Amino acid sequence: MKRVAGSEPKVLLGATLPQFGDRERLLEGVERAESAGLDSIWVFDHLWPLSGGKNRPILEAWTTLAYLAARTDSLRIGTLVTRAGLRNPVLLAKMIETVSSVAPGRLIVAIGSGDDASRAENEAFGIPYLAGAERIGQFRNTVTVVKDWLDDAPPMWLGGRSDDVLEMAGRLADGWNGWAGTPETFARDAQQVLSYANGRRVELSWGGLGVVAKDDDEARQKLGTRDPKRYVWGGPATVAESLRSYVTAGARHLILTPAGSADFDSIELLGREVGPRLQD
Repeated sequence: MKRVAGSEPKVLLGATLPQFGDRERLLEGVERAESAGLDSIWVFDHLWPLSGGKNRPILEAWTTLAYLAARTDSLRIGTLVTRAGLRNPVLLAKMIETVSSVAPGRLIVAIGSGDDASRAENEAFGIPYLAGAERIGQFRNTVTVVKDWLDDAPPMWLGGRSDDVLEMAGRLADGWNGWAGTPETFARDAQQVLSYANGRRVELSWGGLGVVAKDDDEARQKLGTRDPKRYVWGGPATVAESLRSYVTAGARHLILTPAGSADFDSIELLGREVGPRLQD
């Protein structure tokens, strides 16, 4: 997808990288995303894979971002999302400051509170896990400390759909990310964020699972036994139509996580074939 120098596309497209594996696959994902003309690349913030066995290798998010910051000078890089409960907030602020200095103007820091699915992971690594109001308080404290600590902070997005997160995103953050869900759900939550923003600009983004193939039949085959309701899937025209629904609902930055950890074809087709269809 060709860009005119200095121009900003109407819709930004990104993809998460194959983080659950080795360095070579990660770098191939970066190269494919860059050559396809995507706008951003993203990593998850977990200490073990969410599926497929806990003993699979996984690259830690922020050390990986520091590496990626020096490997590409065109792509935005970010976390989807940094978990507030994994690190001391001042340490996190210094990590953000370091990566931002390597990739000035290209880092996006998306932060989330985590959820009950993170409990086993925290406990296995000896990291305290908070629930309910305590977890939201920890989240609010992390966001506040990071913002106050950094003199020249990169854009901060908040991820999540609870009322507390939507309020914080509107009042405190530069952006909000809604993961999965329907376009109708996204539109409802996005409007709640904007109502709290009270006219202040907040970038709205959507992220979710996807499969892009040369046509709908091939995409269905690539899905295999996965539940198609959980994915944006199909040929480029079909995927573009699905993603356009989120754009209509308010999203400007769309981030796709390929169903397979090394589904580079989806990454390339997303940039080369889907992206141009969304700029009309």
